Amino acid sequence: MVEMELQNTLEIPLCQEKAADYLGHRRRLKEKYAALGAKALRDYELLELLLSFSIPHRDTKPYAKKLLSVFRNVRRMLDADITTLQTLGELPPQSAIHFKAIGDLYRLIPQEDFKRGRVITSPDDVAAFLKEQIGSRPREVFMTLFLDHRNHLLAFERLQEGTVDHTAVYPREILKRALELHATGLILAHNHPAGSLEPSEGDKQLTRQILTASRAMGITVHDHLILTTEGHFSFRQAGLLV
Repeated sequence: MVEMELQNTLEIPLCQEKAADYLGHRRRLKEKYAALGAKALRDYELLELLLSFSIPHRDTKPYAKKLLSVFRNVRRMLDADITTLQTLGELPPQSAIHFKAIGDLYRLIPQEDFKRGRVITSPDDVAAFLKEQIGSRPREVFMTLFLDHRNHLLAFERLQEGTVDHTAVYPREILKRALELHATGLILAHNHPAGSLEPSEGDKQLTRQILTASRAMGITVHDHLILTTEGHFSFRQAGLLV
């Protein structure tokens, strides 16, 4: 009995000391960031600081280092979905939602320049924008830009999201939406998560189907772009829109 009581008295201060260690470290991170900005912190320390707002009562360094180990870079981390952040990143639900919201907010920034009415001068004009939106996404995403007869942007919409190597896209859904918007031009786009810019036979077949149906309705397909983190492939520049 005496032994047990002695052990308990030793454990309480030790627990408090460990808590004081990470709380003191967290305070120092906040002070350093407030005074000097992100350049004063290592990558994992910035993640630690961010995670502290959704994990207030635990040391966040192990979570930060796990995220960098699994996702390798911040872009992939912010492109991950909530389930992946929880399973591979081992984040608690509130932190996974927090990171997903940050990623979505980050992608809203370039969208401010792509509002309704913007003149699209060429497919290259939107390639950089689309690369930021879907180039590094872990699953295939199909987007369409709808234009009027003066190439003013009417809307850009994500029409489908699939697996790591396939997205089920239906030409009739694209054309139905084009008619709803009174669009006369389209720019199609999707990403290749595996990193290859080479169009698959399925990509070529889908493009031909949309091209044929669009022409019958007086709608022009200006291009179909394939995006990765490294760059883009243009069907028009490759002579595949015939």
